[in-house]
Amino acid sequence: MRLRLSILGASIALASSLGASVALADGYPPPRAAYAPPPMMSWTGFFVGAHLGGAWSDVEWANVTLTGERVTNDGSGFFGGAQMGYNQQLGNIVLGVEATLSGGSLSGDFRSVVDPTAVTYNTDVNTIVTVTGRFGVAGDQWMLYAKAGWAGAEVDASGRNTATLDRFSFDDWRNGWTVGGGFEYKVSRNISVGVEYSFIDLGSESASGVTKLGNPALVRDLDVQIQAVTARLNYQFYRDEYRAPVK
Repeated sequence: MRLRLSILGASIALASSLGASVALADGYPPPRAAYAPPPMMSWTGFFVGAHLGGAWSDVEWANVTLTGERVTNDGSGFFGGAQMGYNQQLGNIVLGVEATLSGGSLSGDFRSVVDPTAVTYNTDVNTIVTVTGRFGVAGDQWMLYAKAGWAGAEVDASGRNTATLDRFSFDDWRNGWTVGGGFEYKVSRNISVGVEYSFIDLGSESASGVTKLGNPALVRDLDVQIQAVTARLNYQFYRDEYRAPVK
């Protein structure tokens, strides 16, 4: 009886070995080992990029001495420029800092109510600079973020009288603050595209001087606010960060 059981066990072992050999010979692959998931996208690193979009200004002068009236000369236009910064990803949280430089023409005219046939006023914004901190929430390829910080712009306030050929122009650098937010999506490890909204408040200041003909001119409480929506393209200097391998 024991001899029969030994012969039966040896036969089963031999059959199993032969079956595995036949499976390999027929082209069936051996069982695969467990692999780690693919590396996740990381937002950590330095980045540079460009942006382009539209901007709208809300501008008011409390008073201008030439005609003694309140001036409202809101403007709109296109702006474009460059940005650079750094992000640090901590889990799903992304902390960063960014600087932007934008140029364009954001201009609005106002025709005098007192002398509409000859007198016009203008406010023009040509350059905007911002430095902001950013707080974001990220998935693998996307990030939603808010930003806040400092903003500065070159603001030119001018007026002209076509009847007397007199004019004035006050060009001043203004400091203020900005808030906003945006969305970015990575199309590859290094390249991301996105859209961003910004609100900029440059405060209220006065400017004074003389006109071309030597007459005194005063613009009192010139208030400037700007809103902008831009499309963005960034290149990130990527640093590989892999998930822990499966043991």
